[in-house]
Amino acid sequence: MKGMFLVMSAMAWFVAAEVFLGDVDEPIPMLNVSAVAGFKAQIPCDIDPASKSEVVSMVFWYKDERDGDPIYSLDARGKSIAQARLWSDPYVFGERATMRTSVEPAKLEIDPLEADDAGVYRCRVDYKNSPTRNQKVNLTVIVPPNKPVIYTEDGRSLAKVLQPFNEGSVLSLLCEVMGGSPPPKVTWHFEGEIDDTYTLEHGDITINRLDITNVTRKFLRARLICRASNTHLVAPLTSEIILDINLKPLVVNITNKEAHLSALKTYEIECASSGSRPEAVITWWKGNHQVKHMARNFADSPNITRSVLSYVPTMEDDGKYLICRAENPVVTNSALEDKWRLLVHYAPIVTIKLGLSLKANDINEGDDVYFECDVQANPKAYKLVWYKDGKELHQNSTARIFLPSGQSLVLRSVTRNSAGEYSCMAVNVEGKSTSRPVTLDIMYAPVCKDGSSTQVVGALKHETISLVCGVQSKPPPITFHWTFNNSGELMNVPASRFTQVKPLSLITSHWHGSRLNYTPANDMDYGTVACWAKNKIGVQKTPCLFQIIVAGKPYPLQNCTALQSTGSYAYRMGHEDFKVTDSRDADWLIVRCSEGFDGGLPITNYELEVYSEENVYHVNTISLNHTEKSGPVFEVPGLEPGRKYRLHLYAVNAKGRSDPVVLEPVTLKAVAMYTTDRGTSDDTTDYSLLVACFAGGVTAVCILIVGVIVTLYRRNHPMQPMKTHTEVVHYGNKEDRVVIAPLTKDTSDDVKGEMTNDVTDDDPDVIPSKMDKRPDIFEPNYESLRSERTKDFGRLEELDHPTSSLPLAKDSWIYPNGYVKQVEKSLSPLRPSTLPVHRSHDIYTRSSRVQESCI
Repeated sequence: MKGMFLVMSAMAWFVAAEVFLGDVDEPIPMLNVSAVAGFKAQIPCDIDPASKSEVVSMVFWYKDERDGDPIYSLDARGKSIAQARLWSDPYVFGERATMRTSVEPAKLEIDPLEADDAGVYRCRVDYKNSPTRNQKVNLTVIVPPNKPVIYTEDGRSLAKVLQPFNEGSVLSLLCEVMGGSPPPKVTWHFEGEIDDTYTLEHGDITINRLDITNVTRKFLRARLICRASNTHLVAPLTSEIILDINLKPLVVNITNKEAHLSALKTYEIECASSGSRPEAVITWWKGNHQVKHMARNFADSPNITRSVLSYVPTMEDDGKYLICRAENPVVTNSALEDKWRLLVHYAPIVTIKLGLSLKANDINEGDDVYFECDVQANPKAYKLVWYKDGKELHQNSTARIFLPSGQSLVLRSVTRNSAGEYSCMAVNVEGKSTSRPVTLDIMYAPVCKDGSSTQVVGALKHETISLVCGVQSKPPPITFHWTFNNSGELMNVPASRFTQVKPLSLITSHWHGSRLNYTPANDMDYGTVACWAKNKIGVQKTPCLFQIIVAGKPYPLQNCTALQSTGSYAYRMGHEDFKVTDSRDADWLIVRCSEGFDGGLPITNYELEVYSEENVYHVNTISLNHTEKSGPVFEVPGLEPGRKYRLHLYAVNAKGRSDPVVLEPVTLKAVAMYTTDRGTSDDTTDYSLLVACFAGGVTAVCILIVGVIVTLYRRNHPMQPMKTHTEVVHYGNKEDRVVIAPLTKDTSDDVKGEMTNDVTDDDPDVIPSKMDKRPDIFEPNYESLRSERTKDFGRLEELDHPTSSLPLAKDSWIYPNGYVKQVEKSLSPLRPSTLPVHRSHDIYTRSSRVQESCI
């Protein structure tokens, strides 16, 4: 047995020696095979014999000629190839290797292949009769790389979907692949573009860096793929990301721009933006200031945003820009703006000012004054108007008012009447505006109050009267000066005899005064008292004059008119308790007059006497103790319509009654004396007719007798003539008229005779009757002054300040009923119009007179 084993060993060694010798002598072909680690690998070995009679005995696999020992063998001796015994070196392949003989060529299958399996394999095939065959295979094992990993530039690992990138930013991505033998090829793929700029770092790490310098809108939802591959035997390994991009707004637009806006009106202005992701934030700006709290934002879709601004423009906004700004808050420098240059129309803003060279408190009479009107308006004002005290001014060279340009007003040689409040008004299509007024004060020397210079004052002997010299001036007067002139001598009044009157704050016409108490003791004390005032501007040019005359009866009333009224006078004045209900009781005669001169004494009352013109009998006497501002007003009730009346009107003072003013004939318009359906009988009608006829006859006879008597009386006793007027008063239609025609005799001789006969000399305090005729006013070399109507300060008499009466002889008067009465120029002198005279008593008796020496 032992010998047998030695023989076999020797034979094996011989065979090996023979093969070796054969290897040396003959080259062995080399086949290159590549396989991927982890997968199945097949190493081919052709075992087919050269002839069909030949069979395979054994197959041996060697690797890198490792110590000459096979790593795998197939033993088919004495058996078929399919039943051959297989042996695998447990330290090399173990169970991973299997010989596949059913395929051609036969293959050594390794599953799974490992990286250490790479090398040069030799397959030796022993046949039963044929020589041994050797084949070499170079097995290359490819190790695939790990899956690529994508990082951002800061080294953070990324998920499949990246955090959003901002449009316009720089994007840097790293694709890193570890392992792989041979080293893999790492590439970026995006929409057909390939970036294969990879590098091998640290021996087994392959990196490809992708840099995008400008992330644009096309990268939204884009798939970026990183691919790693080192063989075509298996599919490449890939990683991908989907980009999310924050987008800037594409467009912003104010959709309803208008040509112009009107100031202080509300407008709804809309702005729309699209293209932003996420949606844009819209803000409104006016210049550099943001407009807040007046905008409302709406998201119409994920891509469109609207904002509506409730905007009220002001004049300061004209020329400024209204800006709508759309911005993606997460993307820097993403703001888009639409600018709208505002054209704001507004009503004029008007201011007025004095010329630069003028001082408001240093303008004297005779100076030239000019104003400037500054107008700020859009559009430009097309009209500019100047006002003084609310009344429009026009160019008037006579009044020295000039408008050299639209925005200037020039006053040449101003007077005190030029003082007042001046303003200007400008007009454009947006409206009109008036400036705040500027007050122009004119400094002037004293003048008599309201322009009047002469007063006629009646006084009794030894009666103390208070003369008040009222002047207007600016600044106030410093001193006053009084004189007395009785045609024989001119005397100065000592300053101790007169005192200054301080004006009240209620008086707004720069009124100032001086009071002189004067008592005439004899005939020589009647004359002219004059008063001058002086202020910083100068001395009063024309003095204020008081003509002291002997007191007498009042002068007749003036401008008397009679008007018919329906309803009681008290009812018309607002007292409803006096309202009448029967139309027959609603016929009243309203008689209105103007005051005449009071004769130098206060008027105690006014009287009206009613006479029937038909039978000349006295009907009624009405006494009136009070008067309206414009004069006495009488209410005459109980007159029968259709009947003619004569009215006598008187003014009464302590010296007696004035001459009458006669209104005749006065006839009331006929009204319905009876109403229908009275239920009267025929007998009553006949009786009434008989009575009426009888009364008519008696009345006719009485009128005839009275007419004859009156005619004879008038021939023997002529009445005092007086200038009167004829008043035509319309009642209802033009055909219905009442003609009031006072007596119209006009001879100065009759006046003298009447005054001589009427005045008695019972009172020794009164100058004899020859002086009762009103003396001429003596004015020693003074300029004649025009008398103007003065204001009524009657209520101020109680405050010891002068008042004035209404002038009743110079002007035409328009009464509330609309009728105009023209006063004749030759009427008797009136009550003084400059200032009233304050008396020490209203009742004149010998015992109560104040004995005071005259000047």
